[in-house]
Amino acid sequence: MTGADLKLLKASVDKVVRIICYDGEILTAKVDFVFEDDEDLIYDLISTTKESRYEKHDKQPAYLIKFKDIDRVEPLKQTT
Repeated sequence: MTGADLKLLKASVDKVVRIICYDGEILTAKVDFVFEDDEDLIYDLISTTKESRYEKHDKQPAYLIKFKDIDRVEPLKQTT
């Protein structure tokens, strides 16, 4: 993850982004919080290429991911 990726994440709180992880997983996620000091972020999962990693719940929980696990971040066009 680059400085530009971090800047995009910080500007994308309450917005949807695509997160490409080093392990090949691709997440579509709504960014809830970016914690620069802890080097992680909390997100609401919208979709993933590795659904088997996530338990099914009635209400979708928030997840945490470490910056070190993120290869890059891409913006998604916002729809209203």
